[in-house]
Amino acid sequence: MRTNLLYVFIILLFTSCDEYTPKPKGYSRIERTPYESVKFERPEFSFLYPSDSKIEYLTPEAKSEIWFNIIYPEYRATVYCTYIPSEKKGIAKMLDDSHRLAYSHAVKADGISQSQFTDSLHHTYGLIYDIKGAVASPLQFYLTDHVSNYLRGSVYFDYVINPDSISPVIAFVRGDIVNMMKSLRWGNSDKKR
Repeated sequence: MRTNLLYVFIILLFTSCDEYTPKPKGYSRIERTPYESVKFERPEFSFLYPSDSKIEYLTPEAKSEIWFNIIYPEYRATVYCTYIPSEKKGIAKMLDDSHRLAYSHAVKADGISQSQFTDSLHHTYGLIYDIKGAVASPLQFYLTDHVSNYLRGSVYFDYVINPDSISPVIAFVRGDIVNMMKSLRWGNSDKKR
């Protein structure tokens, strides 16, 4: 009797396991290591950036411009930044250029949303473009005082991105950009007003 029950159990065990369902593809969990805020200071402007990134200067085309990158080696991401001093009438053209550059990704983007930033106490105004989908630059932004200062940045990765797999990194970098916007101080803001 026991042997018959054992045979029945084994037969049921093998017949119930004929369907196989594979696990869906997953992505590694990305957690950020603890970091501190570091001050980046120039005569024209200053802001805070995270200590897990580094700043690299580039040679600009015009002497008055400042080109620098905020590099995230752990995530293979770079925020390409350009500071351009200008007269008030030149700021409007630069704002149009920022809009055009962000929306040049519209062909591949699933959507583009804009978030305004205003700090009237420190005369800093800006916009973050969140570009959804498999695009080259998922985040772009600009900051200005609407008088003589303009700072633009765009985020790129060193590899072809899958938006689902890097969404935590985009969230980290976006948070850093927001902190940069909040901490930005123009060096000549008191002189021009």
